[in-house]
Amino acid sequence: MAKNVFISFRFADGYAYKNRLANLFDAYNDTVDYSEDQDRSRMSEETIRQYLYKKLKRSSVTIVLLTPLAVNHNHNWRGEYDDWIYDEIRYSLEDRVGNNTNGLIAVYTPEAADMVMSKNDDSSICVKDVDNLFRKNMMNVKPLYKTNPSPGLYDRDYDSYCSLLSWSEFTGNIGKYIDIATNKHNATYKYDIVKRL
Repeated sequence: MAKNVFISFRFADGYAYKNRLANLFDAYNDTVDYSEDQDRSRMSEETIRQYLYKKLKRSSVTIVLLTPLAVNHNHNWRGEYDDWIYDEIRYSLEDRVGNNTNGLIAVYTPEAADMVMSKNDDSSICVKDVDNLFRKNMMNVKPLYKTNPSPGLYDRDYDSYCSLLSWSEFTGNIGKYIDIATNKHNATYKYDIVKRL
């Protein structure tokens, strides 16, 4: 059965990466790309919402491309979120008539790696606390379903609703990670999903 995906990206610095991903999906007969590359900067909030609802209705996995301009959400002058990526993620996570919560994958590009990941003194790698909805959906598995039984340790594939992957990890095994996200899409009850900031 085909896996239908939607790619969320920042138009200014993610368009080339989005196109590279779309071309890679062409090699997978079971992956259909339902994302778009239309600049929506002049659309009203309601028009954007309805437009995205139609796109997302046909997908089951949302892939967020984390380029430097997409790591943190934008705010308007009142401090409210004013960001298409934020809208795309939150609409992806909504469970509404005709649309179940999408699986979620965040893929950071090499240019954004230092903005997303950091190295501790003990050389372990940790995820930075960025202002992005994908981050709120990590390490959020309910205790009953936790794969790694050790307190404070999480299985990177299954103990977060959102899988966070480097560009090379994701593109090196696209089918695996889309399958994992699809499995989580079919088991949302196992996670405390944060649907808006």
